[in-house]
Amino acid sequence: MQRYALINSLNIVENLIIWDGVSEWNPPIDMTCVNVETIDCDIGSIYNGSTFVKPEPVVIAPTLQPTKEELIAQLNALSTQINALT
Repeated sequence: MQRYALINSLNIVENLIIWDGVSEWNPPIDMTCVNVETIDCDIGSIYNGSTFVKPEPVVIAPTLQPTKEELIAQLNALSTQINALT
C-alpha cells in the first residue's frame, strides 16, 4: 500500500489516500491521483505537474479593542453630528 494525493482541477491536493496502485479504482471526476509515497505533500499543497508546494500560512492579526478614550472621542463626534441635524 502506498500514499497517493488526490488533486483537484485547481491543482490543489484535496485529499491523501492509501491505495495499492493496482486494484481497480478510479479517482473521482475532475481529480488526478499522484503517488506521493516518497514526497513531502499535505492537503492544501499546490501541484505544478512535478512538485508540490505548500501554501504560505494565513496569519490573522488579532482585532484590537478600542480604548475608552477612543470610544469617548467617537461618541463626541457622533453627538456633534446629531446636534447639527436638529
